[in-house]
Amino acid sequence: MTRWALLADVHGNLEALEAVLEHLTDWPGAALICAGDVVGYGADPEACVERLEARRALCVAGNHEGMVLGRLGFDRCVRAGVRAALWTRKVLSPAAVRWLGELPLTRRAPPDLVVCHGSPSDPQFYVSTSGRAEAALAELAREHPEGRRLVCGHTHHQMLHVERRGPVAFAPGVPLELPRVGRCLINPGAVGQSRDGQPLARYARYDAERHTVTFLEVPYDHQRTCAKLRRAGLVPQVAIGQVAIGGSRRLAQHVEGWRTRLTAWRVWRTAQRSSAIPGPPPGSGSHLDR
Repeated sequence: MTRWALLADVHGNLEALEAVLEHLTDWPGAALICAGDVVGYGADPEACVERLEARRALCVAGNHEGMVLGRLGFDRCVRAGVRAALWTRKVLSPAAVRWLGELPLTRRAPPDLVVCHGSPSDPQFYVSTSGRAEAALAELAREHPEGRRLVCGHTHHQMLHVERRGPVAFAPGVPLELPRVGRCLINPGAVGQSRDGQPLARYARYDAERHTVTFLEVPYDHQRTCAKLRRAGLVPQVAIGQVAIGGSRRLAQHVEGWRTRLTAWRVWRTAQRSSAIPGPPPGSGSHLDR
């Protein structure tokens, strides 16, 4: 396989996923990769699982799969994610739960890709800085020495980081030639949940024969997605940076952090009574990966 469509963080957003799949019709022969978080936040988790399974996408487990399946706690997630994880547990079919449960943390994609969500060993590792990107690439070298390209998600931000060189600037739709020697990290951005205020589905195309990656942005029916979220009782706005309470972003972050900790504590208390959700008590919530 020489053509790979790189997806991540679909988050149950069917309109965004279908827009990306339609956008790929002009790139025939491409196989799909999804770097985790097929579900979470969005109102169409079952349909998104079905679409990716039908396309035989090469998928890995993200932190939201871990929360939905009860393998991860809620103390590193915002309130909207906690609410969506509990709701998703109720609406997924047994077949979808089984499919999610069988997803590994890492997968190989020939000839030189390794796919994970956060880092190869930790789906909650947040590659938000050059230092963290170098740490993830160092882990790739140790655990998967044959891998040259690490595909990850989790941050919802597109990134190309070349080992020992740092981040590389890019423009949407413009192919970038990747180094033939050394390693690099590619984050295709979030299909289903933009965090910069723009209703765009983001993904990337990797051409292994030409050694190029192209980052792309696709519009989708954002209003329809938000209407579905409201009908399901989910939160259509989770980007803290876009929230304004009295004009103060810091106040918004403080309030959201408090509400998240309270929600996580209530979930944990309920789990202790019912033994329904394993895991330790929630922490301080000062580091939220969302």
